Amino acid sequence: MTRVFLTILTACVGLIAGPAQAASHDTNASATTIQGLTFDPATGEFTQAETPDGGWQAFANVLKKITPSVNTGIPLTPSQVTDHIAAMISDGHAQDALDVIQKQASARAATDPVGTDVQLEYQKARALAALGRHDQATALWQSMTENYPELPEPWNALAVEYASRGKLLMARDALNMALTSDPAFAPALENLGHVQMALAQESFARARAAQPAPATAAPSTAPAPVDRGGASPAAPQTPAVR
Repeated sequence: MTRVFLTILTACVGLIAGPAQAASHDTNASATTIQGLTFDPATGEFTQAETPDGGWQAFANVLKKITPSVNTGIPLTPSQVTDHIAAMISDGHAQDALDVIQKQASARAATDPVGTDVQLEYQKARALAALGRHDQATALWQSMTENYPELPEPWNALAVEYASRGKLLMARDALNMALTSDPAFAPALENLGHVQMALAQESFARARAAQPAPATAAPSTAPAPVDRGGASPAAPQTPAVR
């Protein structure tokens, strides 16, 4: 039985190795892998490796070794790519995410020069902000609020940038714009509460600073009590209330 199984396995390897050897190595020569995503410049697609069925991992590893130029990945939809990028940024891989965004944008420009991927632009601004490039992120979000004023997310993100720089009034205005487009947008509602509390604290601080300093009491000029030889001093009279 062992010899029969080895014979079948050898036959399978021979059948799959044939097309692998015939495949062109130039097509995928420049393919890159970033955080589990493989970008194929020939097709402009991102793919991720398909998980082999349980029990066949060893056989899958053999196939992987003998077919290095065969792309067995599953093409991702634009929405899936965006979700993957968002997760990369949240996990602290902002630079890797920015690399994927640039590749995706280049592929999109080559195949569909008309139109803009709004979600991709938003994630690009997130990646820039995560990398500390706040001026670029702010400029991109400002552009999005001009081109897509009906979207609450860019307004909210812009407000966060303003608030982090102490521009609370501008942050409040941006959050109000976000809520104008979507009155139930929870992040903007919560951030508006924080901004209003900060503005109230500033108002209280200015009010305290504007109050005059309390007048200091004048030193007492009353004469020292006279020693009456043990007699109790006369009780002071209470002034009449006018």
